[in-house]
Amino acid sequence: MAVRLLALVPLVVVSACADGSGAGSGDAPVPLTPDGIAAVVADHVDREPKRVDPWDVMTRELEVDAPGAALSFGRGDFLGVAVAPTTDSPLVCGDRSFFDECVDVEHDGSDLVLAWQELEPEEDPGVVYVIDRRDDEDVIAHYSGASITGDPRELDLGVTVDEMADIVTDARLTLGRAELAFGGCRLCCVD
Repeated sequence: MAVRLLALVPLVVVSACADGSGAGSGDAPVPLTPDGIAAVVADHVDREPKRVDPWDVMTRELEVDAPGAALSFGRGDFLGVAVAPTTDSPLVCGDRSFFDECVDVEHDGSDLVLAWQELEPEEDPGVVYVIDRRDDEDVIAHYSGASITGDPRELDLGVTVDEMADIVTDARLTLGRAELAFGGCRLCCVD
């Protein structure tokens, strides 16, 4: 009986793709290039970036392969998004030495970390990070632009904390994607 069921799996897959909907549509992986990451960001932020560049800060600082995108929106608003293998670095609040605050927050059923450094007058406007610490990877959104004078959830930012949380919890941003192709149908599965 089990052999017959396994033989039917390809038929179910092919029939699911026959109408063009495809398995996993809407959750298809994106290439972890700056443009691919920017496409995911566009689904969560209602602003068009003026410029999209590679963002390699996590690669340099963590000394791991961490693909990222740097999105400049104008008005000084900057958003960096990266995906990195899990680390205990202070940059992802692995310890609490890098940021003024690291707090645990819940967003649509996901446990995230919200971190920020406050304004240093005449030097630095401060930064906000939202981090999804998954089993094998960390997805990071870094915002700078507006002056960070306290809890960023209470500030008027060019990219909100909720928007950053939506970005980092987007399943398309992952290092662990593999694609299987079946006659024009793409299936996505976690490695």
